[in-house]
Formats: sequence, C-alpha cells, structure tokens
Amino acid sequence: MAGMGVEGGKTRVGHEKDSGLYPSTNPAPTTLCKSTDPQVDRHAIRPCHCHWTCERIQPFPRLHTAPMASRRASSTSPLWSRIFWVITVIFCAAEVAILVQAYGHNQVQNDLARQVALVQQGTAVTWQMAADIESAPHADEPAGLVPQDPRERWLNAALQALRAGGTVHTLENTQIDILPVEGSEARLVLMDILARWRSVTRLNTLSPGSAAAKGELRALGPAMAELAAHLTKQKDDATHATTTLTALALGTGLAGLIAIGTLHLRQARQSERSGRLMRSMMNQIGAGVCILGSTDKIADANRAACRMLGRPRKSLRGKRLDEILSENDGVWTGERPDGMPIAVERIPGTIEGYKGPLRIVTLLDVTARHLTAECLQHLAHHDALTGLPNRSFLEGHFKKELARSKDTGTVLGVAVIDLDGFKPVNDTYGHAVGDALLVQIGQRLGTALRISDVIARTGGDEFVGVFPDVNNRDSLSFLGERLLGVFTHPFEVMGHTLAMSGSIGLAIAPDDGADQDSILRAADAAMYRAKQAGKRGMQLSAVNTSGRAA
Repeated sequence: MAGMGVEGGKTRVGHEKDSGLYPSTNPAPTTLCKSTDPQVDRHAIRPCHCHWTCERIQPFPRLHTAPMASRRASSTSPLWSRIFWVITVIFCAAEVAILVQAYGHNQVQNDLARQVALVQQGTAVTWQMAADIESAPHADEPAGLVPQDPRERWLNAALQALRAGGTVHTLENTQIDILPVEGSEARLVLMDILARWRSVTRLNTLSPGSAAAKGELRALGPAMAELAAHLTKQKDDATHATTTLTALALGTGLAGLIAIGTLHLRQARQSERSGRLMRSMMNQIGAGVCILGSTDKIADANRAACRMLGRPRKSLRGKRLDEILSENDGVWTGERPDGMPIAVERIPGTIEGYKGPLRIVTLLDVTARHLTAECLQHLAHHDALTGLPNRSFLEGHFKKELARSKDTGTVLGVAVIDLDGFKPVNDTYGHAVGDALLVQIGQRLGTALRISDVIARTGGDEFVGVFPDVNNRDSLSFLGERLLGVFTHPFEVMGHTLAMSGSIGLAIAPDDGADQDSILRAADAAMYRAKQAGKRGMQLSAVNTSGRAA
C-alpha cells in the first residue's frame, strides 16, 4: 500500500513517516495534494495521483478536526463529572475486591464441605472395621483386617488425600477433588489419625487381631469425629464470611451501576459517532489494523484483522495480541479457531484520535512464507521416514546438552540402540515392510522417553538417545530397561507379525568421556558387547580406574 512509484507522470511518495505504518528505506519530501477545485470533496476516500500523500485519503488525522472552541469545551469537564469518575473507580475497585474475597470464601466453603463429607464417611468405615475385628468367626481364629479389604484401601486413599490433596472416590463411587487439610488444630488431629492408621496396619501385619491393633483402630473413630468437628467449624466460618461479603457486594454493585450508567449515558452518543467513523475508515484498509488501549488490549480491529485472525471483532476486543499470537524471531504465530495456522508481522504506529494519539498495530500476513520456512527447517533436522530427529539435529543437541552438563555439574546419559536381525526382515519381506517396521519402532521409542529426552535415528537400524539430568548409572540403566521394553510385544506390520529386539549400549558423561565423540564411542562399544553377549540386552560402558571408558 505504501512505497514509491510513478503514476500519471507524477512521483508518489509513501507517507510512511507520518502514518507510522510502513517505514520507508528511502525517505523523500512529502508534497500534499492542494486541490483548488470547489467540486472536489477533500474528505472523500478515493484514489488520487499523490496516493498516501493526499489529505483526502488520510482518514485518521481527520478525527480531531472539530472546531477549536468545541474541543476546548469538551476537554474542560465540570467538577461534578470528575468527582463522578473518581467515585466510579472507587466503587468498581471495591466491588472487585469484595467479589474476589467472596469467591475465595465460597471456594473454601465448598472444599471444606467435601472434606467434612469425606471425614464423616471415613468415620463410619472406621467403626465398621472396628466392629468386624471384635466379631471373629471362631474363638481360636484371631480377628484382624481382612486381606485386600476394599474398605482398608479406600480409607488409606482418603487419609492420603486429606493430607496432601488429590482425587478420591466417595463410598457412593463419586469422584471428588480434595485439598489438603489446613488449620493447625485440624492438621495436628489428622497427623495423629495417620500415625494411628499406620500403626494399625503395621500391627495387624505382624500380629493379626492383636490387642494393640484393636485398640489403635478403636481410637481412630473419636479422632476422625474430632477432625470432622474442626473442619465443620472452618466451613461455618467460611459460610458466614461468604454471606456477609455477598450482601456487601450487592450494595456496592448497585451504587457502582448507578454511577457507571450515568457516565455511560453522557458519553454514549459521542462515542457512537466517533466509533462509526473510525470503523468505516479502518475497514477500507487492506492490511489488518488493531487499535490498542492503554493496557495494550485491543480496543477495535478492522475487517482485515478479523479475517486474518479468524475471529469476530467482539471476541478480539479486550484481548492482548500476545494472548492470541506468540513471538518467535520477529514473526508472531498462532492458530485460528478453525485450526489453521497464522503468522503475521507486527508494525506498531500511532494515529491522531479524537482525544489524542492512539496506538495501533498493523498486521501483515506472512503465513505462507513462515510455513515454508518451518517445513524446510523440519526436513533439515528430522528423519524423513520415522519423523525422529536426524544426525544433524543430534549433533547440535548433544553439544548443547553436554555444555549444560558441564556448567551445572549434572550427569548426561547416552544410549546407542542397534536393532537385532533387521536385515533378514528386509530380505524376507521387502523394504516396504522394513520401512514400516522402522516407523513403528521409532514411535515406540519416542513414547518410552521423558519429555527432556531425545531419540534420533542416525543410521539404517541405529538410534541414539540423549538423556539429560540422570542421577547415576542406575538411573541410566532404568531408562535402558524402558527402551528394551519397547521390543516386548511384537510388531504388526502390513499383515505380518514381527518379533524384534535391540542391543543397547549405555554411557554417561563425564565418566565415560569429556567430548561427544568419546562418549559415543563408549556407548557404541557397550552396544557391541551387548550383541556379543547374546543380543536382546543392554550393557553399561565399563570405566577403568582412571575414569576413562575401557
């Protein structure tokens, strides 16, 4: 839309400096179109030879062309209006604070109600279990907790949820979320209950039906009742606070509505007129334009911005652009509600509004270019067959993690995985089956790792894993066992059931080497020892007394 060009023998110079939308790399003096034709409407929006330099197509600066006397009168508000604004702000702040507190107390009340209900059910279960212990089938058979008693498991889960929080099922098989018990007195009672319950389970294991176990179990009932009493008192206090704050919020809200309504009626017509004019002008622009408020939230957007972001104007208002898009190397990317990706470049600027400068952001759609760059980047660093990172990605990632390991003093684990008997699969069933098998193996390997781990395909049937922050060789062995578990079940590939295995060599830095090559050699040597030992297993790199891999 902006730039330099030749039209009708006249030079057009983009009005980048004044508009703030499109910075010019070749600034030139701006010549305004001064038409003397009385038939020409200088405020009409239509093309002319001077393009952006013509005053007729600069709608935004025209928003403040009211007569000087009128502007001076509008800027001098009566004293009562200013007082009204202050009162409105006070009412709104008080209302928000009261509602936040009321909501918080209501949440506490609901949480405590669930805790009380759970404790009451636990009390009933405790008494039932105590009664069962007292009634043994025969005199010579000691009464104890029934092995694998579902009530025992439920009570243990309920007590743990009350201690640390979590999800638990009630006796009616309803799943509820429980927060940890708070309050010093209630917490002390809960700790006593947990100690008694652990004593019951330990004594019953050592000596089923012992008098000590019976005594501890019978003491649980009163302790549970005491805990329920503490929680009930907390719930009653929260209920009282919620009721009081709700009543206060109603009064404050009514007064605030009166103040806000009065101000709204006074300014509605003026805002409506300026808003219609602003939207009409913005909608003529082909690029996306968003007007920002004082807190960087979108106050308005033109049709191009709504179409570009895939959202109606109402849903954009009140949101920040960084809530919709995220910045990455100068390009803001996100996803439209319909699932389509979007990438834009943001160009900030200012325009003159009715009451002063307005900050705007112009959005240029660069989705196609961004997707192409992402695709090329992915192809350069990922294996085309399995989708796993390739050797190129592994080298950069390995160096970064090795440097971080040295800086932080943590241990870095490495695994070299070589498939056993993969060549016969290709020879027997064909390369199509072999490729499909590699895809499935890559998928299983990816799901067996932690989020911070990386597995890469470095050769035909060879994979390398990098595991940051492993504690020691035992932790690395545990990860190796998880990788071996990938081959536990056979693979269903194109109508064939194939049982595969892998040999894994493990090494850690810095014990097995100080650089990438030495660590990989140590892991590779361990992998060959696993193959020599009969395959289908793993071997840790052997470290000699000097600390170097043997």
